[in-house]
Amino acid sequence: MKKAIKLFAIISFAAFAGTFLATSGSTQTQTVTAGQKFKSIKVLNDMPADQLGKVMNLMTASLGVQCKYCHASNDADFEKEGFEHKDAARAMLKMVFDINKNYFEGRPEVTCNTCHRAQGHPQAALNLYPAPPEPRPAQPATKPVTADILAKFAAAIGTGDVKSRKITAQRIEPDGKTTEAEEILQSGSKIRVNTTYPTVVVSEVFDGTKARKFTDAGPIDLTADESEQIKREALIFGSADLKSIYTKMDYRFADKIDGRDVYLVQATTADNSRDRLYFDAQTGLLVRRMSTVFTVVGPFVYQFDYADYKDFGGVKIPTTYKVAVPNIRWTRKIVDVKINAPVEDKNF
Repeated sequence: MKKAIKLFAIISFAAFAGTFLATSGSTQTQTVTAGQKFKSIKVLNDMPADQLGKVMNLMTASLGVQCKYCHASNDADFEKEGFEHKDAARAMLKMVFDINKNYFEGRPEVTCNTCHRAQGHPQAALNLYPAPPEPRPAQPATKPVTADILAKFAAAIGTGDVKSRKITAQRIEPDGKTTEAEEILQSGSKIRVNTTYPTVVVSEVFDGTKARKFTDAGPIDLTADESEQIKREALIFGSADLKSIYTKMDYRFADKIDGRDVYLVQATTADNSRDRLYFDAQTGLLVRRMSTVFTVVGPFVYQFDYADYKDFGGVKIPTTYKVAVPNIRWTRKIVDVKINAPVEDKNF
C-alpha cells in the first residue's frame, strides 16, 4: 500500500534546494469532482477529484494508520464496502464539515488531526505531564535585510562554472534499510530523476517549461501543485539567484531548526503562491523549504530539508535531502557527482 500511495498521491522531487507555503494564491482549476470520477464516494462527492490522494494521506497521517485501517485488506480495492472504520470515517468527516460550516464560516480550522494527533482514537484524558512549549528564539537586535540574506546565500553556494551534472544517489526509506538507486541528470534548469524500484523505474522531468512523470508503461498524472513542486525544485537547484524564481521576498523572523539559528523569508511567485525559505543565519545556506496545498480537510504540507552541503566544481549542493509530506517521507543521499559531464537534451 505504501507504494500505491506514493504513485497515486505523491510525487518524488527532482532536485536539491531549499519552506512552508503559508497560503496558496493559485487555485485548483480541476472541475471534475471525486463523485464523478470515483465509485463509492458518499461524503467527498463535491471535492475536486485531484484532491483525493492528498486527503487520504492527510487522514492516515492524522490517525497514525495505513490504508488497510479503513479499506478492505490493503489490496488496493478501495471501493469495497461494509467496513466499520470506513463508515466511521465518513461520519467523522460529516462532523468536521458541520463544525467548520457552523463555527468557522466553512474554513477548515478543525481537521482530523485536531483531535486524533496520530492516534486512531482521540484521547479525552488530560496529559498531566505535557512537554513544555518551545520558546520562540530571541529576535535579532537589528532586523536582517532580505537582500543581505540572499547575497549571503548566493556567496555561500558559490559561482563555479557548472553547466551540467550527472549525479548518482540513493533514496532511503524511513526504515533505514530499504533503498532505491537514483540517477539525476541536470542541465541548467532542466532536471531528470530516474528512481529504480524493484519492479519499475519512475522518471520525473522538468524540461525548462513543464514537468512530467512516467514509467515505461506510460505517463503518471500530476496535479497542478505536483508539477509546480518539480518545477520549483529544478529552478532552485539550477540557480542561486532566487530572485529569478520569486517576484517578492520578505524577511519575517528568526527561528531555530535542529538547534541552529535560521532566518525565515517568505517568498512569493508570479502566480501569488508563497513559500517559506529558511536560511542558516551563520552559513547563509538554504536549509528548508516548505509549501502548502489546501484541501477540503485542511492543509497538505510539503517539507524539504537540505543538509551536508559539499563543493562540486565551485558550487555547493546538499548531499542529504529529506522530503516529507503527510504519511510519507524519505531521504536522498548523494553518492557521486560528475560536473559538466555530457547530458543530452533528449533526456528532458
